[in-house]
Amino acid sequence: MVTSFKISGFSCPACGSVFDARTVTSITHQGQDSDFLPHYLGENPLPYFLVQCPECSFCAYPEDYADAEAFQSKISVPGIKKILSLPICRKIPEEAQKFFIAGKIYEEAGRNPYHIGNLYLRGSWCCRISENRKAEIEMQQMAVKFLRIAVEKSTINNPDNLPVVTYLIGELYRRLEDRKSAREWFSAVEEVLIDQEQQWILELTQKQAELNEHFIN
Repeated sequence: MVTSFKISGFSCPACGSVFDARTVTSITHQGQDSDFLPHYLGENPLPYFLVQCPECSFCAYPEDYADAEAFQSKISVPGIKKILSLPICRKIPEEAQKFFIAGKIYEEAGRNPYHIGNLYLRGSWCCRISENRKAEIEMQQMAVKFLRIAVEKSTINNPDNLPVVTYLIGELYRRLEDRKSAREWFSAVEEVLIDQEQQWILELTQKQAELNEHFIN
């Protein structure tokens, strides 16, 4: 089985437009990068995890369209135009741009920093796939900022995710060549590990921490 899609109907909470969009129904991947970018089999599904309004460019997960009231009072068409005018938005790959816009909309809507960080992380994956390292760095910097806030403000609802996110922050710092910060976050993984069945994340942390000390990216 490889990536499969379906066409679904949506109503934009920002401008009211009604439109159809392609959404993901199933994915298959084999392996992943050290920051969890899956190696998808078949067509890359990343751009279709989000739904973008063709009229105003509002962008969010498909399920967010069913919760329109959460956005209507906080997100406006002029606000989206302001996001689109930001310099970074104009220079990142099209697929990554969707995650950038969604991340900014989530920020405006006051969503969980953990989810905002994950949007920017996925945007950085799109940049890597497009071989745009400069844009990838900018998206990684935004991802690590919000993932740090999520850990420091305890907004990660599932405690099993805490060691994984703590590792991920360290790995993003390593990829950003901030060895000191990477070392600090890698060393914190064992402290927050609760479930012994998560030894895999400890082993991965030890491997990447060693690479960090030898300047290997």
